[in-house]
Amino acid sequence: MPTELKASKYRCPRCGSGDFAVTTTRWTCGGCGQAYACASGIPRLYLDEALGAQDRKLRDTLYDGLFGRLYQVTMPAIVMPVRPLAMSWPYWTAFGMIWVALLGLMAAVVGAATGGGVTLGLVALIILVLVGMFLARQPYLMHLLWVAVPAWLSLNRKLFTPVETFPQVHERVLAPLRAAGRRLQVLDVSTGSCNSLHRHGWMSLDADYSAIDLSATMLKQGSDMMSAAGVPVDLVLGDAMALPFQDNQFDVVTSYGAVNGLSDPPKAIAEMARVAKPGGVLLFLDEQMYPDATPVQRAYFMKVLSAHNVIHHCPVESFPPDLTDVNVAQVYQFYYICTARKAG
Repeated sequence: MPTELKASKYRCPRCGSGDFAVTTTRWTCGGCGQAYACASGIPRLYLDEALGAQDRKLRDTLYDGLFGRLYQVTMPAIVMPVRPLAMSWPYWTAFGMIWVALLGLMAAVVGAATGGGVTLGLVALIILVLVGMFLARQPYLMHLLWVAVPAWLSLNRKLFTPVETFPQVHERVLAPLRAAGRRLQVLDVSTGSCNSLHRHGWMSLDADYSAIDLSATMLKQGSDMMSAAGVPVDLVLGDAMALPFQDNQFDVVTSYGAVNGLSDPPKAIAEMARVAKPGGVLLFLDEQMYPDATPVQRAYFMKVLSAHNVIHHCPVESFPPDLTDVNVAQVYQFYYICTARKAG
């Protein structure tokens, strides 16, 4: 018999009811009868027809595509110009090998055109055409090929010193939460592989964890990672613009690298605030250029790092009025962390 969930933390995206009949393959809303299928036991608590065009596009072409399937490789490659060489040297090695291969193919084509090996040149031309077709579908990778080295050189000419560092921002938020003296509820929005939820200090809390993402490919990676780490987490496939949770449920709501790329960033932040408890904390990170960026750094930022975003800064100008104590820290050259508290 299905379990009846009444007055749970979840709510139906169609009618807002909190009553669900639950099996391993389907959640059915007791209020409106809407059925939500499960993927590997994870409920899809969203309405596909209600998704924003940008969110659908990123899910279908990026995160459920090659980028998402190879996320543990593709994401470090995208950010290698801004990472220390000690961390990124394997990707630079691969990057160099790719350039050597491309130049070799070009040389074979030129050689064939000037009377060299015609067969080898034809094969090289076919490979180059296929590579070109792939890069045309993934333009951020095409831009990475030419801008990565200039951007790295430019970034390392003058190092950036933030007023407040990434670890300091997190410790400022985490310290009072550790002293809360009660079991906390933590939600990570657009969690992807759950890597940020697991790595950045949140596991030090006495807390129950929930995580939501629109991509089944990414959330499967998150499920595997958290299971391997022995951390229980409630996983949900859902829309950041219509979080399938009741109001005032979470002490902490986080999001890493997602807000700027969503169809409606202000709506997503308003949803994060809605599901936070009064007095609850919001923390989210995304791309934003630092003021001293050079032209080549700006090219890397816009063409590669922030290529899929709809905005390129923290949208403080459109925050809901119930968010207070707003602080935007430029923690890296191209990343900010915003922290805020829900009034109450």
